[in-house]
Amino acid sequence: MLPHNRPAGPVKRLGLVLLVVLIAAGFYRSSLSEETATGTLTLPGPAPNVGEAAETFEARRQDGGSFELSDEGVYVLTFWSVFNRDSVAARPELAELAREYGDEGVSFAAVYIGGTPRDTDVPYTVLLDGKGELTSLYNVTRVPRSFLIEDGEVKLVQDGFLLGSEEQPGSGEQMEDELTRVLEERSDRAHGVEEKKRRA
Repeated sequence: MLPHNRPAGPVKRLGLVLLVVLIAAGFYRSSLSEETATGTLTLPGPAPNVGEAAETFEARRQDGGSFELSDEGVYVLTFWSVFNRDSVAARPELAELAREYGDEGVSFAAVYIGGTPRDTDVPYTVLLDGKGELTSLYNVTRVPRSFLIEDGEVKLVQDGFLLGSEEQPGSGEQMEDELTRVLEERSDRAHGVEEKKRRA
């Protein structure tokens, strides 16, 4: 006479659950892109190109006020996440640029995706994007991503670190160089207008 099949004990059931979890975790890890696995947040959609019109908007600041990106003026707009290690590491670089160029009429703003920063004592505007509206507006595909905007036109789109370092040799100082060039050209145009007024 064959023995009756006994229901699986708690140890066997636990082992089966652990096996399923491990298989699922292995599949998920293998399906991650290299960017995501190394800490880069990937979102759908291409980024705006240099020379294209920048999207204007008005958004809520973390301190409760409002911030407007209009089609006049110079802006450095950065997207990052508190959960992304490169974003966290790049924060001091944005602060350094903001301290250096903020007095020259450049508006600096950081859009936080999926969370809020603990440290709010920073020399740039902190914008919250809990619903992803700004991220969608600028079609951000990875963070950190920064845009240099002058008078409604995208002048530079830069991924990764703003200034670069020995630890990030591929980053360079592209943002600072382009920002300096934009400000010099604006100054030259302003002087040219003043000169025409004097001669008129």
